[in-house]
Amino acid sequence: MRQEQEQMDRRQFLRVASGAALGTIFTATGLHTTVKGEKSDEDPDDLDKYDFLMPRVKYAHESKEVDRWNVRPGGDANLLRELRSVIRCSVKPITRAYDWQPQWAMEGQLNAMVTFDQMEMLKKYPFLFMTGENHYKFDDRQKANLKEYISRGGFLLMDDCVVGSGGDFFYQSSYELLEQVFGRGAVKRIPLEHEIFHNVYDLGDKGLPYLERQNRILLPGMRQPRQMGLPYMHGQNHGARGVFIGDRLAVFLSSTDIHCGWCDSHGFEFGRQNYEKAIQMGINIIMYAMSH
Repeated sequence: MRQEQEQMDRRQFLRVASGAALGTIFTATGLHTTVKGEKSDEDPDDLDKYDFLMPRVKYAHESKEVDRWNVRPGGDANLLRELRSVIRCSVKPITRAYDWQPQWAMEGQLNAMVTFDQMEMLKKYPFLFMTGENHYKFDDRQKANLKEYISRGGFLLMDDCVVGSGGDFFYQSSYELLEQVFGRGAVKRIPLEHEIFHNVYDLGDKGLPYLERQNRILLPGMRQPRQMGLPYMHGQNHGARGVFIGDRLAVFLSSTDIHCGWCDSHGFEFGRQNYEKAIQMGINIIMYAMSH
């Protein structure tokens, strides 16, 4: 009963005060956010108008033949639409993207984009999302900016996208990067009792959803997924891991393809229930990040 009351109180707080709460949580950390109605010299159309944006992190892959940093913007669009309906806050939408289309975001389609090359750009946003399938590396400047961004109160969600016969290359590179930046042993397993699995939606004793392609019986006339332009996806289940700064979870690292789950609103690839679990996990992550 106490847990249910805490979840209700959190939702009520965010519905009533989302403009103030989401706009000012990171003021003390030095990260730049504004309350709606205040003027900003930096990108006022976005930072003044919306309570929440979810920037993608742009970075260089070791191969250009697989899913890149801007893969499947429809997943981001679905999550933000669901977030807006649950939290009742003003979220900048991602246009012309739904479910699996397009495969890669067009220029200007995402609601924000950053790199770790410039700290001034990073300071605008308290929440960042990074995904992909391939190995990658950060240079010394990018590593320094990542450390400063997290240390100043920023939050980074990193989710591996494993497609076809590929491996968990993005996860491996991310794990290595985080241990280089924050020290050996800094990447820790997130315990199932952590509030990120229970704050808005209670994800029970499983925690992080694991997205596996469902076995389906095709009816006469139905095409195989590959013919429909959908990839074969299979997440690698290493469990939820992250980097803690004190008691605050500051980086969430997943290898279970939750972003691919966001793309599957019709449940064609993973099943409708798994889509809902992936969306719930995404909302829980955002709400934890914006309230800590």
